[in-house]
Amino acid sequence: MADINTPKSLKELLAEQLPKDVPLTFYHYSTPPSKSSALFSAPPHAKSERTYCESHTLAASIIPNDTAPSGLPEELLILAIEVLVYTTRNLTTIFVSKADSTGYLSELQLPRSQSGSPLKDICGTFVAWLARERQREGKKLVVSLFARAQDQYLFPASIENKKKHVLDDRGLVKWWCKVLDPIIWQYKAEDERRPFAERLVEGGSIGTNCTLSQSETTAKGYLVIPGFEPNDTLRYIPPAPKPNVPRRWATTHPLLQIAPHPAAPPRCLVPHFPDDPKARFLDELDEELHDRGTDAMVVDGGTPSRSNGQWKSVKTLDQFWEFMAFRQECSSGRIVGFIWVVITPPKPSIPEEDEDAPSQQSLSQPLSQKSSQEAIPSPRRRKISKRKREAKIKYGPIPLVLPRIKTSSSNLSTTSNASNKSDAKLQPETSPYFVWPASSRGTICFSTKNYDRAHEVLLQQTFANRRAAAQSTKKWKEEMAVLGGMDNWGWTVKGKREIAAISSTSTNGLVPNIVMGVRKKRKPETTAEATSSLEKPTEGGVQVLSECLVRKKARIEPTPIAEASVTHGVNTLSAGLVRKKSKS
Repeated sequence: MADINTPKSLKELLAEQLPKDVPLTFYHYSTPPSKSSALFSAPPHAKSERTYCESHTLAASIIPNDTAPSGLPEELLILAIEVLVYTTRNLTTIFVSKADSTGYLSELQLPRSQSGSPLKDICGTFVAWLARERQREGKKLVVSLFARAQDQYLFPASIENKKKHVLDDRGLVKWWCKVLDPIIWQYKAEDERRPFAERLVEGGSIGTNCTLSQSETTAKGYLVIPGFEPNDTLRYIPPAPKPNVPRRWATTHPLLQIAPHPAAPPRCLVPHFPDDPKARFLDELDEELHDRGTDAMVVDGGTPSRSNGQWKSVKTLDQFWEFMAFRQECSSGRIVGFIWVVITPPKPSIPEEDEDAPSQQSLSQPLSQKSSQEAIPSPRRRKISKRKREAKIKYGPIPLVLPRIKTSSSNLSTTSNASNKSDAKLQPETSPYFVWPASSRGTICFSTKNYDRAHEVLLQQTFANRRAAAQSTKKWKEEMAVLGGMDNWGWTVKGKREIAAISSTSTNGLVPNIVMGVRKKRKPETTAEATSSLEKPTEGGVQVLSECLVRKKARIEPTPIAEASVTHGVNTLSAGLVRKKSKS
């Protein structure tokens, strides 16, 4: 995977990862950041964090090598991945919602070494690119997903394609860990905390080490499989790409590191993602709280005013994960893996001021102004506010408002395009809560409503066979073009990566020993006289072996059967082979 410091576009990064001279067409559409419900529930007597959500979908298609029966090239979708980006004031969360394939990548007839790698490289490159584009100074970034094996997610009836390779639950967890593992190695490793005695001996160098550890961005992976011991979970973590280097994975969860209030009850530490087993368990446990039906509980993930936010059955996070092992998603014979990648940037030199905290201007107000404001009686304030409200009320006859008559017909493309552009113009590129650069947006920037319609269009198609998949791909492209107001919104990428063949030298400069067959035992060395006599030709130019090198013919001992005499054409056995009758 490409270096994270190089500001390359998504097209360049995909071209570096795809096989050489293999063309793939990509379709990328997204939404602007919009307000959404908070991921973490608010603690008691506190407000939930303001949260924004941004949706991205990347689809890939191919044109098979063999032409269609009609003679025209047909396009087939092979992959689609949906990613949700949640941002708050202090945290950015990239949640991989869905990813699915159709199995028609085999129509390219790639070599076996290249047939399965493009899908993994596309998903890993897209998530790493989003993580790079959405990084903010001094703010943590988390890549989160849960791996659950299913036949199909985004392509209906694709399971009927016999060439589609569906991973089981264990293979899917390993696959996603391999996808996210290169992202971890793009950053530095977290420094392990040394014993206090060693830090005390170094003395003044402690401060320098702390500054060095905070000067670079670090990353670490986390994996939790409910019902599995830590030693069993290690089997699903990929090994380090370099020898004698420890893995940067932990068999635990990072919820205490990423939660806005680590000292809050457990329900305030677990994020609430859509279509997530943890979210469904959280909703069931919230039934145990008092005042469950109040507005503060329903809106923005709040906590009832009369409740302390504690569940009756689950008191800690460890108990929460123990109970998760008995849930239907985790105890039905299939495992479910919860995966996180936490990217921690260095702390900024000048910390940001929180908007909830009092500003310096308010603290520097003179006491005379505060005392004068406090001296104003409350009835006078009420009269002033009442006069202001009365001044806004208009009196007189109601004016007649004529209805507007539309002069031009409005179709789906104009209305959707206008709504998409208006939503895109409303949101700024940078704010205290999110970063939305123009270089990382989709080719089509839908509104939230149109994005949901585009998602429904994909779910209404069928990919059971090649003909149906070609028709569904064509219809999906046309519907997206009309909905987004753009005719050509896809872009083609040709791969540049060459698959390394077996060479005479390895990467370390060592020559590998390749054994092509069975190695025979070496014969004993001959004496010097034998070699000299062997190499010495005679006068006629013919080499004559010495007596010690002359191979004698093995003598065959006569067997009793061979000594049998033949009399009148009848074989007669000798006396030694006559079978005697046993005595009774």
